[in-house]
Amino acid sequence: MAFPAPGAAAVLVSQWVLIAISAAVVIARVYLRLAIQKRKILSSDVLMCAAWVCAVATASFDIKFAQMGALKPQVKTTLAGYNGVEGDVILLLKLFWVSSIPFFTTFYLCKAALLAVFLQVFPKFMKKRRIFLWAIIAFVAVSYVVSILMVLCVCLPIETNWALDPNVACTPVKVAAVFYVAWALHFTGDLLIFILPWLIVPGLQLKWKLKMGVYCTFLLGLINIIFCLVRFITIATSTADSVAPLSLVELWSALDCNIGLVIACLPSLRPYFRGRRGSDYPYNSNTYPKSANTRPGEGFNMITDPSGSRATTSGTPKRSPHISTSRSGVFDDPWEDGKKSNASDIELVNVKPQAM
Repeated sequence: MAFPAPGAAAVLVSQWVLIAISAAVVIARVYLRLAIQKRKILSSDVLMCAAWVCAVATASFDIKFAQMGALKPQVKTTLAGYNGVEGDVILLLKLFWVSSIPFFTTFYLCKAALLAVFLQVFPKFMKKRRIFLWAIIAFVAVSYVVSILMVLCVCLPIETNWALDPNVACTPVKVAAVFYVAWALHFTGDLLIFILPWLIVPGLQLKWKLKMGVYCTFLLGLINIIFCLVRFITIATSTADSVAPLSLVELWSALDCNIGLVIACLPSLRPYFRGRRGSDYPYNSNTYPKSANTRPGEGFNMITDPSGSRATTSGTPKRSPHISTSRSGVFDDPWEDGKKSNASDIELVNVKPQAM
């Protein structure tokens, strides 16, 4: 698949624009947690901030590559076409090797942040689905360890990663093995995480507009999967006669890394985009009468059912045939990243209590 080779400016501008966007998203996420929700920072927030720091570290290497002239369109991934002395080539190879560590770390911290959110979202009574979630968490953790170990251990001693002598340097077969295995683990993890929301969203009785919004949020994960595929195809289809430009590979890698960072933050930002009035709550207007109101400072909406009975506000409502709650007896907004509901933002979300 032939793509025109970008210059250093195109790589750096696209990369740092995405990093700036992701910084704004991360700040909005933290502000939501601390200033609006008045809550402590959650594990998913810490993981996302760490992912952003690693993304900045990864992007910083490209600044050095550009300064050394390695991101010129004519320079290939084999460094053919690079005009530099032997010391510069060795330095570039060292930087390539070191930069792979924050690069992989960014990917897996984004995955960990999303999994931390899902761990709070999945109700405990969905035992089989939570088992599947924990299996994915284990897979992602093992994948990260395997990826880093391959970078560190496939070519030993470490100096062979930047040696120029063909008799000493790490063989192309080993380098290719690291790329293929690491990419396969990363891509499989993305696919598994992309599947997770569809295990619970269909079981939520939401107003169709809200459900479509949730679907669209998670469908954005397809964008990241597409860039991941393009990056793989660009490198895997390179031949001896048609080696991919280094700048093009760096561009796809930056897009894959930083778009994933932005998308990983989006689910927890949903409260910024939803209404707070009763008309926007995700219950079906055909199921609940329009006489619902909320008294300030009380824990549940006052729902008048057809028989005339009303839900109590002491903390445990009288059971109505129209209301189903989780076993904890507390209404949670599954897309609030673990935020407990209160009188100002309660959402009556019905979860079908299945064992799956």
